[in-house]
Amino acid sequence: MWTDGQTKSRGAQALPTDWRDQPVDPDLEENLGYELIAWEKINVVDDPDQVIFLPDSEEQLRDDAFIVSSESAVCDLTDKR
Repeated sequence: MWTDGQTKSRGAQALPTDWRDQPVDPDLEENLGYELIAWEKINVVDDPDQVIFLPDSEEQLRDDAFIVSSESAVCDLTDKR
């Protein structure tokens, strides 16, 4: 529930950081701790509504890192602002 500009869960204490002080458009690496890597989008020949995403890193491929999704579920987040 919202109280005095702070976010609280039922029975939980307030979050340690005041969300109003956070950047509106955070830097993914610096502010959120994400490591940005390139992924390749591959269209599935037999199913035009299915795509596969593979990382460029061979190490991640060895770790079975991949995504299979319907094309309709994929969007460019910069278009959703």
